[in-house]
Formats: sequence, structure tokens, C-alpha cells
Amino acid sequence: MTQAAINYGQVLYELSLPGKVIEDAALALTVPELKRVLNSPVVPKTSKHRIIERVFDESVRIFLKVLVDRRDIDLADEIFEAWRSRVCKEAGILEASLYYVTEPDEEQIREIKAMLCRKYEKKEVRLCMIEDPGLIGGFILRVGDVETDWSLKGRLRQLEQNIMRR
Repeated sequence: MTQAAINYGQVLYELSLPGKVIEDAALALTVPELKRVLNSPVVPKTSKHRIIERVFDESVRIFLKVLVDRRDIDLADEIFEAWRSRVCKEAGILEASLYYVTEPDEEQIREIKAMLCRKYEKKEVRLCMIEDPGLIGGFILRVGDVETDWSLKGRLRQLEQNIMRR
């Protein structure tokens, strides 16, 4: 995530807009044609502003116009993710990513979340599930810059490093 997206996400958070308004804007910007038009250097600013007036809730329009005027609308996905991260942080929700080959069942996910809650002293965990067949088997769990690697690929790498040291 770029620093610009993090900064915009912070500004969006500080605007204290309703979460539904922001999520609706994020959803609207998943439409490729809308994002392409708002990012196009050929489309005049006034036309882009008119589109924003018609599509988006009035409370988020000024923010989106600034993005369009600065030609930063292509950062929208990252900006909304930065906003979500800030919301989670303020609510005391831990964000973690689970990379897997075989998706864990609901019970395993509950156990992972419970372990993370205990370890990091949080009441809730937002777990981002990412399939990664390159792991061969097992999983990798990331929380911030801390990574726990229980994948077969990681174990093979460790074994190789141990053999090379000898």
C-alpha cells in the first residue's frame, strides 16, 4: 500500500463519514468503466464532477472530486483498504492475513482467531484469507510485520538452509 493511499485513508477516516456511505462508494468504484472514466485524462474535470454528483452520496463527493482533480482515483481500492484498517485499529480489531493451500474449515478459523485474540490481547480479529498454491501445503499467518510460516515451502527452505550451513 502506498503512503499516498494511507494518507488519503487517514483523511477519509477523519471526515467521520458513515461507514455505509464509504463502503457504497468503494463498491461503486469497483465498476471498471466508472473508474476508467474518472481516471481518464481525456474526460474534462467538469464532466467527472457531474458523474460524481450523480453517482455518489453528497457527504463523500468532495473527497472523490479531490481524488479526481489530483488524478489519484486509481488509488481508490488502496484508500478504502487504508480506511478499513484505521477503523479496525480504532475499534481494537486485529488485522491478520492467512495464506493457505487448502482453505481451513470454520472450526479451524475460529481456533486461529481465538489464538490471535489471546496472543495480541484483542477482542476481535479481521482475518483476510488468501489462497496460495505455491505454499505446497500448510499455511502462513501474518500480523503486521510478524510472520508465522507453517507451510511446506517454508519448511523445505529451512531444511535447505540447515543443510547449507553444514
